[in-house]
Amino acid sequence: MPEKSPTNRVLGKISPYTQAMARCLSERAEFPPETQLVHNLTNLVQGRMLEYLADQICESHRIVDPQSRGRIVRALLGIFSEEFFALFRAKLEKRPDLALLIARRIIRGEFEAAGGRLANGARRPLDSLFPAIFRKYFEYRNLDSLLHIVETDAEIQKTVLLALLKQRVEPDNNGLYEQVAGILEDDSEGLCPNLFLAYVKENRIDALQQRIESGAWRDDREHLKQRIAEICGG
Repeated sequence: MPEKSPTNRVLGKISPYTQAMARCLSERAEFPPETQLVHNLTNLVQGRMLEYLADQICESHRIVDPQSRGRIVRALLGIFSEEFFALFRAKLEKRPDLALLIARRIIRGEFEAAGGRLANGARRPLDSLFPAIFRKYFEYRNLDSLLHIVETDAEIQKTVLLALLKQRVEPDNNGLYEQVAGILEDDSEGLCPNLFLAYVKENRIDALQQRIESGAWRDDREHLKQRIAEICGG
């Protein structure tokens, strides 16, 4: 297999969203910014910001599977409605050139972090860049709180649970993974990911397997439903 060129090695470390931003800026005149260019960059910036959130979730749980990361990104795209981006879009309506400014900041930051510096200047870690963009342009000043809210979503919990289980279950115990996946598939209420996740996070795989094989997880689910009903005044 031929060795990758330095350029390809750099591109391999850069988000597809960011690469698409760079292509948009190279193919269209930047000033005055065209409506289509602003529209495309807006969507790409939004996608890249959600991808950053997915990266933070994967990092916090030590998830290394690219497929799981992709599923988290897709789940985030489904979770965040237009309301989440309303303030950002309102700013762009007043100043369309902000889309270009933010895109250029992301492109520069990622190329520098990947080792392909675009210009002279100090390197800026991505973990400073993206929170700064969230604060200044999206009006989300506490990313930890935002991530905490995001991780209560059942689809995110399901993806995290299966990714961790796949990483931690012994190769000769794939039956547990299949059992859990089957339960989650039938869990229309989205309660089971929260039930099972604590076991996997604490690496109590044997205890989880015992509750599933004994059927005790059903009692846990009913207890959780009752607690939710009490909290909601049902």
